[in-house]
Amino acid sequence: MNPPLPKRLGKTTNTKDIDGNPMNYTIIDEDIFESPSNKRKAFCLHHIRFDDGRETFRIGYYMIAQRLRMKGKWAWGQYAPMMNKQEIQLIFEHAIKKGWIKS
Repeated sequence: MNPPLPKRLGKTTNTKDIDGNPMNYTIIDEDIFESPSNKRKAFCLHHIRFDDGRETFRIGYYMIAQRLRMKGKWAWGQYAPMMNKQEIQLIFEHAIKKGWIKS
């Protein structure tokens, strides 16, 4: 059995953009759900608002970690998510259900 899925709703991240400039954003909405093909993987959809008012979306993923420090916990995927046809369809269905995109 997997631990509860992580939540970032309302969390603010302070980081740097690709040019090294400060970048701050807040997760204003999210949807996280386990992959139908691999229960140790969860897709994450984030609706993000930057401090300057811009809004954007992010598709990411979590995996159940295998390394000792995080073993058995959800860990943020550091690479681009890979998905099959069923999973990409599911991602778009979740985005439509949230009202982020139209069908």
